Amino acid sequence: MTVSVVISTYNRAGMVRQAIQAALSQSRPPEEIVVMDDGSTDATAETLAELAGAHSRLRVFRRFQNSGGVEAWNDAAAQARGDCIAFCADDDRFLREHLEASAAYLEAHPDTGFVHSGFIDAVESLGDESFDERPFRSKTPLTTRRGDLISYMTRYYDWPLHPSTVVVRREVWEASGGFNPAYALTDTDWFMRVAEQTSGVLLPRHGVYNRRHAGNWSNRLGSARMQGEIFEIVEASISRLFERRPVGRTIWRAIWRANARLHLLMTARARVKSGHGNAACAAWRGMMRNTGRNAPVWLERAGENFIRWRCRGREPEIAKPLERFSPL
Repeated sequence: MTVSVVISTYNRAGMVRQAIQAALSQSRPPEEIVVMDDGSTDATAETLAELAGAHSRLRVFRRFQNSGGVEAWNDAAAQARGDCIAFCADDDRFLREHLEASAAYLEAHPDTGFVHSGFIDAVESLGDESFDERPFRSKTPLTTRRGDLISYMTRYYDWPLHPSTVVVRREVWEASGGFNPAYALTDTDWFMRVAEQTSGVLLPRHGVYNRRHAGNWSNRLGSARMQGEIFEIVEASISRLFERRPVGRTIWRAIWRANARLHLLMTARARVKSGHGNAACAAWRGMMRNTGRNAPVWLERAGENFIRWRCRGREPEIAKPLERFSPL
């Protein structure tokens, strides 16, 4: 089984160098590393040219106009020639045995369409880097199939998968049609669509260092919008999965909507507690507007007024370094 590592990058010359070096240093090296420069205006092009000159397995492509991300990922994956495609964000880094463990599982389980793994947060704060291992969800490989997809999403609402840990069979990727540019959380949409057709397995191991820094795209997007997208993505999946089973669709939709409202309410409460009034209001508005119902305007305004009253005159608290960069 051959493996292609696929990276899309934009204006991250230093970070993408580290991502490529981590891929080259794997205990099971990939047959190729495909990098798509999404129209960078910094030193990324020069950095990639230098690395390509030193490493024959590195193949570099360039878009002359920035796509915003999703199209560049699809273009990069289209250039991959391996039996499997391993994705890596330009600001993440593979742990040394990531490809070896992922490919070995796929080789031993031909009915599995893709695998993904846990991750370690590498938090850059005030000039320092600290590491926080995310706990494993299971001590054994955790399989997600069509029949338990919605229950998995309901339980693991925060992150169904880390895209930089995904290793997928190329035929599965091609059959999926790639990432959908309609979503910023396109990896979550892809996960839902693919898991409806084939099994995906979460391996009980850490696959990458998930770099947390001020430039993370999730910070620009914001947690309220991300949760709104997750809600829409899962709603669409419920409609597809239960198209001919209206009773099941009604039950799972009710469970999912209650779950989404609970998460948004917990987010709003946590932000009020830490003094982040704007973030708390955004979560409250999401709960009022984007969970399958439109609450009365007076209730939405009353909630926002209460939040702003509770946060008035308070300096937002930051309890740990990760909170400097986590979307609030």
